[in-house]
Amino acid sequence: LVKGYCAALQVADADLAGAPACYIAVVPDPGNRFARARSGEIGLVEGWELARAVHEVIEADHSGAIKRPIVAVIDVTSQAYGRAEEAYGIHQALAGAAGAYAEARLAGHPVIGLVVGKAMSGAFLAHGYQSNRIVAFDDPEVMVHAMGKASAARITLRSVEALETLAA
Repeated sequence: LVKGYCAALQVADADLAGAPACYIAVVPDPGNRFARARSGEIGLVEGWELARAVHEVIEADHSGAIKRPIVAVIDVTSQAYGRAEEAYGIHQALAGAAGAYAEARLAGHPVIGLVVGKAMSGAFLAHGYQSNRIVAFDDPEVMVHAMGKASAARITLRSVEALETLAA
């Protein structure tokens, strides 16, 4: 693992088909200072750290002929909803992460989104959606959604059951 990132971000340099690649994952951080970002959600810090990790790969490979692939390992349940996160600019942090992945593609880095769990809402837009190619494990626990039922219920101020009744 590459050191120096927040506890919720794991960055590793490893081989991919015999060539060097960079793997980036957002993982749960029960000690996160933002309570809404403790279970694998992408919050303020995670968004900026994703952007920094991707920019560091771009910079490291800037003068080289070969651009390392970047593999976004995706298991993100949501962006970290909350008043504090909104007030401090979570939209900018997540846009910074998405923009970094787009810059990597434009700089010639193959960007691969590997969905190993959940790819939900704004978290997926920030981490993985800008990939050249998105692949997913064939597993019932793997899901890609714009918004999960629990999030939709929270946003609409309804219970999941009330939301399902409304949808029916």
